Amino acid sequence: MQNESELFLPSRLDKIRQRRFRRAPWLSSRLFHLFEQSSLYGCFLFLVFSVAVVAGTRTTYEEYHESSVPILFYIELTLCMYCLLEFILRTYASESRSRYQGLQGKIQFFYEHYVIVDLVLLSSYATVFTLHLIKFYDTSTYFLHGLRFLQLLRFISLDRYIRSIPLISFIVWQYRRVILAAVYICILLLLPTAYFLWLVERHVETNGQFFFKTYTDSVWFTINSMATIGYGDTWPQTLTGRTLTASLCCIGLALWTLPAGIISAGLTSIDEKRRESKRLLRPAARLILALWRLQTIKNQSRTTSGKQQVSEQCKQFIARLLYARLCREFRRCRYGT
Repeated sequence: MQNESELFLPSRLDKIRQRRFRRAPWLSSRLFHLFEQSSLYGCFLFLVFSVAVVAGTRTTYEEYHESSVPILFYIELTLCMYCLLEFILRTYASESRSRYQGLQGKIQFFYEHYVIVDLVLLSSYATVFTLHLIKFYDTSTYFLHGLRFLQLLRFISLDRYIRSIPLISFIVWQYRRVILAAVYICILLLLPTAYFLWLVERHVETNGQFFFKTYTDSVWFTINSMATIGYGDTWPQTLTGRTLTASLCCIGLALWTLPAGIISAGLTSIDEKRRESKRLLRPAARLILALWRLQTIKNQSRTTSGKQQVSEQCKQFIARLLYARLCREFRRCRYGT
């Protein structure tokens, strides 16, 4: 039998829990908020990366090539060192979240999608600059190609502030059957139309050349006509071919835009759900608080007697009225009635 004083002593399980969920330092909490939750910092990175891309485009002009290559080299080297420093600080700032504390938490942190993108980016930086320093490239062309690829890869890491890739992936997965049905119908329409166009136009000669000489040429023209208005490099000459092309353009315009409409509708529905949840947050919190207050008054009224019981019944009656009013308010916000 434990003494009364021993009942309030921290157990071993409490010590383990406190050590696991310890309070994070002030600096790591601030860094985590800056790197993971600050949209202003994301805008700053987007601006810096865009300036680097603009500087990289100057290397494609012959008159600016010689002068812009050293500038691009030092810009990318500075960004590489900054990305490395940011990754180290981001790893340190992960201590502010309990799920990333300890060895298992760090392993879970390195398995995050955007952290994997950062690791790939840093390893690519190390590979490109190392090969450049050891004179692996005969010319600077391949080095510039590597830097341009890294410039595009950097923008993927900025998605952690927008979360657009997980959002689009969720919508595509949610409406996958409808999107697959639309794509399937487009393919069913594309292949027979391309075959009929090839049968009609394969012997027609225009300016000494055959536009629909093979079935592949017909498929290429059909895809251009369904997806866009065409490139103008190929066109049918016969009345039957033009009729098929006109019908294909009208039907393809409706079918190929269907997946885009589905995705936009999914984005709109998710945005409406978020607005509705924010709108219901305050009425729901007030309703829960009123219910908790009513239950507390009920429990207190059971332990009282005499004159105090009358006052407790009055409190309980007032609490019931408040709870009923908040129920009507929540129902009005939720259903509009």
